[in-house]
Amino acid sequence: MSIRIRQLAVAGVVLSLGLAVAGCKERPFAERQESIGIAQVPAPVKATIDQQAQGRSVGEIEKKTNNGQTRYAVTLGSGNQKQELLIDEGGKVIATNAGEDDDD
Repeated sequence: MSIRIRQLAVAGVVLSLGLAVAGCKERPFAERQESIGIAQVPAPVKATIDQQAQGRSVGEIEKKTNNGQTRYAVTLGSGNQKQELLIDEGGKVIATNAGEDDDD
């Protein structure tokens, strides 16, 4: 009977841990995204945005954090002048996507 109680106890602990992990709101390895304003970006990122905007309006800015790395997805302009940039924390443009309309 003692073995049966141990098995049930172990099963209960395993089930509890599984539920705790599944219910965690913070998953440290998952990508996190949040919309932010221009005033919330670091100075090097703001300088790059200002340089790349070339008079166009600054649209949505998303702060994306994944595996400890933070990047900023920025939308500049609109319509045919729309451009999307991915900028690292140091202000370096990592990727661009110009002129595509995703409003399908």
